[in-house]
Amino acid sequence: MIWLAEEATSVALSEILGVTYKTAWLIGQKLRDALTQQSNEQLLSGLVAVTGGIYGWRRASSSLAVQPTDQPVAIGGTVEGGEDIREIKMAHLSKRETGSSRLISRMAHMKFSDAHVSDDVKAVRAFPYFGMNKLAPLSAVLMHTLHWLDHTLQGIGPKHLQAYLNHQSFVFNISRKAQKVVPYMLRLCATRARITYRELTLTS
Repeated sequence: MIWLAEEATSVALSEILGVTYKTAWLIGQKLRDALTQQSNEQLLSGLVAVTGGIYGWRRASSSLAVQPTDQPVAIGGTVEGGEDIREIKMAHLSKRETGSSRLISRMAHMKFSDAHVSDDVKAVRAFPYFGMNKLAPLSAVLMHTLHWLDHTLQGIGPKHLQAYLNHQSFVFNISRKAQKVVPYMLRLCATRARITYRELTLTS
């Protein structure tokens, strides 16, 4: 389970456990499902900042029109002490929410806030694409995630994207908590609904 927090791949896990890649991937997906269940129950609170980006936007393309391979992603984070990010959530947005432009609108960010931010929040600050540099630490987490998806995992399709966004949110959040990964994940898995192979392949 430490493997989860180290951003390792299913290939690495298969070598550690001495199992096939498919078995390692299924183990990882079951752990990510537990993280997804937890993420669905927890909301951001306090002072929250929200921004976003496009997974699949290749630098060679200068067009601002949404492309078939584009996957809009929003990230929200609880901010403490100016720009210190304490906890994050990331969400794969539908293109119906983001519209025809690659520049994700403030309205799309607020829809993210409606779903993932607590009602007792102090304030929500939304930064459209051109405002990402106003909160560099949050944008850096998103850029790291998108780079990890592309260069470490060699790309993730829309079917599994949210599970991997939840994985990366966990990696960030657990690093800021005084908790050890293995006891944390054991408690989490023991208190979450079990998912079957059929459910995993149908809904992931």
